Amino acid sequence: MSVSASIIIPTRNRAAILSRSLAALPAGARGLEAPEVIVVDDCSSDSTAGIVEEFSRSTGWTVQCLRQEHPQGANAARNRGLSVALGETIVLMDDDSIATEGWLAKLLTGLSPEFPVVSGAVRLTLNGAILGRHREEVSTYLCEVLAPALGLNGVTVPVSCNMAAFRWVFEAAHFDEKVRPPSEEGDWLRRAGVRAQFIPEALVWHYKTPEDIRLKSLLRCAWSRGSEGGWWMRECVKIGSRERLPMAAHSLNTSARAFGHAVVRGCWGGVVVGVGELSKALALTGLINRRRRVPESWR
Repeated sequence: MSVSASIIIPTRNRAAILSRSLAALPAGARGLEAPEVIVVDDCSSDSTAGIVEEFSRSTGWTVQCLRQEHPQGANAARNRGLSVALGETIVLMDDDSIATEGWLAKLLTGLSPEFPVVSGAVRLTLNGAILGRHREEVSTYLCEVLAPALGLNGVTVPVSCNMAAFRWVFEAAHFDEKVRPPSEEGDWLRRAGVRAQFIPEALVWHYKTPEDIRLKSLLRCAWSRGSEGGWWMRECVKIGSRERLPMAAHSLNTSARAFGHAVVRGCWGGVVVGVGELSKALALTGLINRRRRVPESWR
């Protein structure tokens, strides 16, 4: 048995948000054959299973809810979903991604032999400045993607909260379960050896809570993502020190300018950027490593 598309959604202890995401899928997939939906529950202790069961009952769609017996992180959950997916095309979303009307058709239309991976736009469910004076300073740390996300050598990198690929691409490469945001998609694309295309019309909303945009949360996120990116380039891509040192110097310069902007303009967004770029520079030089992922952490 095969279906046209399989949608894989990893989740952990976010039943209320997952419910919003699932409820938007019928409108998002309107006009297409009903997709297979695979929710991978990374050892939740809330009502996740009940939410998925209710969605299956109300839609009549083919829905699976796979449970991890202990927390392994989002990439392990995605790989678990890939191991059972039947679709000719694989679609990845996050549990806080909310599809817009006709989203899936717009996303899948972009797939081609030249671009066997596509990624759509992601807009935060927040208006105006998030923290500080300029929205764009911190929105990328919350995964707002309104233009192609660029990785090493300027290649377009998909985002796992809104992307699709032909099944054979994932057969060539699964996600590395050691790698975490913001490097997981770039790492996967590099190993898959294919090109990705950005489809701005294929929009999902990225639901965020008040806790997500508090200063403490954003500073922790910026430090984590910066150190992860620097560690990945040093340890996974194996970029030599002759190339890494100029990259670290560039991040340090950006950090200094961001902190200067924060002081002159009284802008907390500059502090967040400064912290992220500082951790990236330190990780690039090997002065720090990325933080450890504790079992209780979703990522």
